[in-house]
Order: sequence, then structure tokens, then C-alpha cells
Amino acid sequence: MKRDKKRVEGEVWGEAHLEDYLNFATYDGTDPDFHCLYRAYTRMNEETFERFVALFRERGRNLDATNLQGQTLADILRDHTQAQAYLEALQQG
Repeated sequence: MKRDKKRVEGEVWGEAHLEDYLNFATYDGTDPDFHCLYRAYTRMNEETFERFVALFRERGRNLDATNLQGQTLADILRDHTQAQAYLEALQQG
């Protein structure tokens, strides 16, 4: 569950593609909101993730959702040296 690397650049993320990332199911009891955020973090560059988080907020989703170990995505990102922009996106307004 570690993504402490630069994101591959160049992929185009339209609104429909971002919407798709709101709908991931889980099968192990993980909160679906955490799962969606984590998948977005591991697959999106910083700018796209910021757009996704704004959409996530607009939909009333839970940015403080936790994984099975009780960690939020922000908790995890604090340990990732290249995740500052992602963490700031989660903490905005």
C-alpha cells in the first residue's frame, strides 16, 4: 500500500474518467470512500488528484474514511516523502 514515487505523466483525465473513480467497490470491508481515494492517489498525478478531491467533496464523500487499520489517506501520506501536494489537496477547504 505504498505509493511514494512520481506519477506517470501524460494521461488525460476527463470528467467521466474521474467519475469512474467514485464507484470502486471493496470486498474486504474497507470503507469504499477510503478505497476510492487510495486508488486515485496511486494512479493520478497531483493536478488530477486535486480535481478528483474537489469532485469527491462536491459529492459529499468522506475524506476522513479509514482503511482496515484505522488510517485515513492523510495519515498514510504523511509518511510519503513525495506526497505533499496530495496531502494539501486533501486538507484544502
